Amino acid sequence: MAVAAAACVLALVATGASGQAAGVVPGPNRPAPADAGRPGADTLSAADSIARDTVRAPLAVAHRPLAPERRGARYVWDRQAIFANGAVTLTDLLADVPGVTVANAGFIQAPTATSWYGDVGRVRVYLDGVELDDLDPRSSGVADLATIPIWYLEEVAVERGAGELRVHLRSWRVRYTVPTTRTDILTGSENTNLYRGFYGKRLRNGGALQFGAQQSSTTSLRTGGDGDALSPFGRVGWAQGRLSIDAMAAKFGRTRSPLTRDVLAGSPVQNAIPRFEGDDAYAHLRAAWGSPDTVGLWMQAIASAQRHRETGDSTPGADTAISQSQFVLSAGGNRWGIDLAGTARLRVRETDSRLATAVRASWTGRWAAVSAFAETAGPDSTDRVDVVGTVSPMRWVQLQAAYGLRRPTEDSIAGPSVSMGRAAVIVAARGRWLSAGLVHRTADATRALSLFDPRFAAAELEPATGLEVSLGGPLWGPFTVSWRGLRWQAPGVYRPQVESRGEIRVASDFKRQIKRGTFGLSAAAIHEYRGGMVVPLIGGGTQETLGASVVGTVLDMRLGSAHIFWHNRNALGKVYETVPGFLMPRLVQLYGVRWDFWN
Repeated sequence: MAVAAAACVLALVATGASGQAAGVVPGPNRPAPADAGRPGADTLSAADSIARDTVRAPLAVAHRPLAPERRGARYVWDRQAIFANGAVTLTDLLADVPGVTVANAGFIQAPTATSWYGDVGRVRVYLDGVELDDLDPRSSGVADLATIPIWYLEEVAVERGAGELRVHLRSWRVRYTVPTTRTDILTGSENTNLYRGFYGKRLRNGGALQFGAQQSSTTSLRTGGDGDALSPFGRVGWAQGRLSIDAMAAKFGRTRSPLTRDVLAGSPVQNAIPRFEGDDAYAHLRAAWGSPDTVGLWMQAIASAQRHRETGDSTPGADTAISQSQFVLSAGGNRWGIDLAGTARLRVRETDSRLATAVRASWTGRWAAVSAFAETAGPDSTDRVDVVGTVSPMRWVQLQAAYGLRRPTEDSIAGPSVSMGRAAVIVAARGRWLSAGLVHRTADATRALSLFDPRFAAAELEPATGLEVSLGGPLWGPFTVSWRGLRWQAPGVYRPQVESRGEIRVASDFKRQIKRGTFGLSAAAIHEYRGGMVVPLIGGGTQETLGASVVGTVLDMRLGSAHIFWHNRNALGKVYETVPGFLMPRLVQLYGVRWDFWN
């Protein structure tokens, strides 16, 4: 029924005006350009209607490096796109990025693990320029990115290096003295209920006041892993001209019930993943001069603190907290298409301290672009180099290549030296493109997914080569299509041999019929396929999942400053697993409203 309803919506929009809605942001396979959501603005329509004398200098943002991509494709989600995507967690959002594979033990509250081209845990996340390190002793070095809230973000930008994926998050800012408030309500399957509230205001002297909170709860009687979470956020700051000072704090507190495993086997295992009660907290104080988003020089100094705490009393190691401080100095500048940046990052945890330095350089021209990143003594005691470049010898042809090298300074921490490369040829015509290329990685050592089962083992990986293909562009009228697939030459542990994702999307603002631009509609039908995954066990043997096809739909309708949405996951009720033994939810319906209020 859900698929039929989506088909009716798509047919309805086909009869309307063509063209992309001004207030509907493209999906992740057609990311919005960096300024699509006007970083610092809350909504397009509201920003256009506010008097100039209410606008104040923006608070600082972190440098946002982006590796060159296929022409017209930049993996950036602004504030509107983050929510229109249908993602509830960061892993939901990243699952749409080519090369990313997410292993999930269940629904929203359940643990997740993310891999990059089959390499478990090779995803790094930066919030306002501070790297969010994994502090959870349960995860064995593979961070659960679903515990990083996305609801208070202004932007998510993805840097697709060859050796690793780097995700840059910018927290929400306001620029207007006119107060802005927003309310989000979501409900649906698994007894899901989610509420968000925002308030932001700039003072006439340049001050800033922002706060918000999200509360959510789920009930999964069959598999467990349900619970509730509360996430507050706050910021105060001041900005005049090019000078900016701000302090931000956020917390993600949650209670998760034990997960049940092997539900379908007839002999369910209770408490397969123990109950969790605790929180993750983050805070920073930042002083900045200039902005990485404007031409010229800039510099920033940040002092931050991060903490993971478990407060429950039902598991070993409870009532413990792990904290880390991080101090970041960064500076750079851009002009004539050249962007340079340098960073010194000091981590302090108890009596241990580690200094990491990194430099970035990129150049963008009319027919070519190149980006280079080098880091010494990274978070896992590793030196890294990543280079990505594109060349367009003709208008309709683009060549892309990427190379990454990871050399640990302590083999016991990060494994052997590994190099990885990616090369592709892109052919484009009339807005449509076809890309085909190869991905290759030398021998590697992958971490264990012990977060799901202590029996899951780390493993040595053989050299691997994969074929990556994608296509997309306009289909007819307001309809667009996109598809991508990745097939590895041979099976490997912790890595499906075949993955694909296809989407048909339609977006329209009906401007011919509604001149005021107060209505917009975006809808999509999505098909995803993932092959089986083999997991090695300590002491020998393996477990594995079976391949599965999953269909979903997304509907987002804008009425003035309100968005009414409906997201349907696994619409056909497919029974499948992404981690051996842990059943994924079926027939998930999530729907609700997001509503901005001004003055």
